[in-house]
Amino acid sequence: MTERRGMDSFTLVADLPENFGLSVTGWYGPVDKNGLNCQVTNLHNNKQQARELGKRFDIPINAEAKSTSRTIPLTYYVGTCKLRLGKVEMEIDGRYGEQPWQKTYADAIFYIHKRTPEDEQNFDNNSTRQVDAQCTWLFQQSKAKSRLGEVSKLLICKGAGANLQYDQLAGKTVKLAIQVNPEERPSVRNRWIKGDSGWKPCLGTEKSDRCQQPPIFKTFLMNGQTCTVYPGCTE
Repeated sequence: MTERRGMDSFTLVADLPENFGLSVTGWYGPVDKNGLNCQVTNLHNNKQQARELGKRFDIPINAEAKSTSRTIPLTYYVGTCKLRLGKVEMEIDGRYGEQPWQKTYADAIFYIHKRTPEDEQNFDNNSTRQVDAQCTWLFQQSKAKSRLGEVSKLLICKGAGANLQYDQLAGKTVKLAIQVNPEERPSVRNRWIKGDSGWKPCLGTEKSDRCQQPPIFKTFLMNGQTCTVYPGCTE
């Protein structure tokens, strides 16, 4: 069946720091879930179910900070089946090194409701709603065999979600403004100890990976170099 966009849409603006990108998927469900034209066969159980449509686009990771925008339709048509936007799922992609594996992502999601709670932020006089995401890098020693002991990172982003009201979105702008916390921290407590020169990893006990008391420090790898303190490598 042919697919086509509906006429109404909103604009997603992404303010991305350096070495960040965004993967976005809009998920659409039928306005009439029981309509015959909106039914498809589930290949696993051979039963009929409501059609679902996902439309994805990617904003590649860029070495420099940038602001970019994309329009997201509020409706799609598959044949004569009308589908309405129900949520926008996003992956905030971040790169922290030159190696192919030195990148990761954090989840973000906009839920689209018929009615949002009264305490939800509304659009300003410029028809824009800003969503502020505060992202933090969490470092750890990798347990993967291919890079055992090498520093790897996770990414968490607080405040990256929003509840949006469907009938308020047409012609509006939603801005996802991403900021990065300049201070990184360990992914798990009591595995690294912070000193004047930075974070130092310590040996665990026979029963736990938690630091011994008093701590016994160990070396780690960072970009193939043997280091004693993070992020400076040497004290």
